[in-house]
Amino acid sequence: MHFWIVPYPQLRIFFDGMLCMMTLYALFSFTQHRKAIYWQYALYILCMIITFYWDDIDYGKVNYLPGASLKVVIVESAAFILYIRFAILLIEIRRLDPFSFRLLQVMTIIICIEMAVDFVLYFAHVSDLVKSNNYIVFRCILALGSLIVVPRILKLREISVGYFIAGSLFFVLGCLMSLTINFIPTVFNRDPANPLSFPITYMEVGVILEVLCFTMGMSVKNRRNELEKIEAQEQLIEQLLETEKKQSALMRIRDDISRDLHDELGSDLSSISVMSHAAIRQLKSQDKNTENTIFLIGETSRKVIARMREIIWSLHSAHDSIGNFSFRAKETAYALFEHHPVEIHLDFPSEEMDSRIPTEFKRNLFLVYKEILHNIVRHSKAKNVYIRLFLSNNYLNLVVKDDGIGFLYQEKKSTGNGLINLKQRTSVFAGKFHLESHPGSGTTVTIQCPVDTQNVMI
Repeated sequence: MHFWIVPYPQLRIFFDGMLCMMTLYALFSFTQHRKAIYWQYALYILCMIITFYWDDIDYGKVNYLPGASLKVVIVESAAFILYIRFAILLIEIRRLDPFSFRLLQVMTIIICIEMAVDFVLYFAHVSDLVKSNNYIVFRCILALGSLIVVPRILKLREISVGYFIAGSLFFVLGCLMSLTINFIPTVFNRDPANPLSFPITYMEVGVILEVLCFTMGMSVKNRRNELEKIEAQEQLIEQLLETEKKQSALMRIRDDISRDLHDELGSDLSSISVMSHAAIRQLKSQDKNTENTIFLIGETSRKVIARMREIIWSLHSAHDSIGNFSFRAKETAYALFEHHPVEIHLDFPSEEMDSRIPTEFKRNLFLVYKEILHNIVRHSKAKNVYIRLFLSNNYLNLVVKDDGIGFLYQEKKSTGNGLINLKQRTSVFAGKFHLESHPGSGTTVTIQCPVDTQNVMI
């Protein structure tokens, strides 16, 4: 008495139904994703179902020999080709292991050659023994190729490899069990009440487990692809946000340029126009003030040129090093105090220093520096000005000290437009502003500007 409740025919229908459902699932997935791996997977399962059906018939024949039936060999060979194509797509062997990919291509060609030889043997009416031997020889060649490819695949760090190997192992074990039972007469008696007495049972169970492993492998692969797409989308969003920030920064720079051209140069250019008309009138009337007017035109023109040079310098990225800033700061200080009884004391770093001031910071830092010097000229009545520039803790420190008359400064009560502008410009480059002043003791202004010590200019 057997412990099996379901006889072999009903169990086969159940197994075939499972495989058919997986075929429909693969075809449905193909309609959704439009990827070749799904229709190849569906055809592979369908070929195995047909092979099992014909094998079941052949096992009932007297003197059964594997590979003697042309239709079984053709369908089985087609299944192997689809199996190879499926493995290439699932594991991405073409990209991860080109050698294994070429070897699998060779194995596909060998299967096609076998199919052609089988057709020749069939039409030549050779014996079933010759057909079977031909079948066994080609299958041994394919097995040898598999022994080379499988160890290489195991070394790949691909998430779907484990599922593919597990599924293939189940299929191989099913085939080995099916082959072994043929040589055990007490088991291989094809008793309908005992499904274990049929070789196809072991093969079909192996294929079902293989299909389940492959399906899980594809699901995991799809999940990883979705996560990669999400990650790529997040990176794209970050890039778009960064681009938006850069565009905003460019817009601010454009606005600053527009404002500077209007404020710094507009009035001077208007003065040149007015004075040129006045000079023409004076020339016609031979006014003795003509020479002074023309002199003012020249002075104003030179001032416009100097300011234009400053604007261009502040925007040019090639001038972002601290060394270049130091050179420009020295030049500005000497030019500004040239006609004033003030002695300048400079303590600047080497001009070879190549730490970088971000372009968007450099311009405002320079304007703050110029404003401080102008305030000294206009208000301090100083005899000595000490300017120090040094780098500390990724900050460029600018210290300007004078020995002038000073003033009473209270941080919380400072409402002067000049100081407010200095603080606002310092906040633009995320800097720090500090001022110390007392009547009769001069004034010290300290500005700290963050610098980039990693993106070093060459």
